[in-house]
Amino acid sequence: MNADEVFSEIREVNLAYLMLAQRLARKSPVEAQVRLGMSAELTAIIGGLSAAQIVRLADSDMLLCGAGLHEQSVLSALNDSLGRHEMQPMHAAILLAQLPARTL
Repeated sequence: MNADEVFSEIREVNLAYLMLAQRLARKSPVEAQVRLGMSAELTAIIGGLSAAQIVRLADSDMLLCGAGLHEQSVLSALNDSLGRHEMQPMHAAILLAQLPARTL
């Protein structure tokens, strides 16, 4: 994979992420903050962007989103193959909600 292909893939991920973030921010700002780890200020900004602004923002060779898997406990809660149970998604959500919101 050459550099141009990598940059193209990053731009596609950025656009998909920003569109999701905007939909969530407009529908339920609190849910956007919890699920995407965004601050209230960032949620309001993304929710208010126009389509053209979203496209321009996505047109970057820098990834605008993070995996949210910086904490080992979160990764373990999401992928505990030995202890799968119906409360596992809720456990992961609780762990993610404890992490500080990211800002740009």
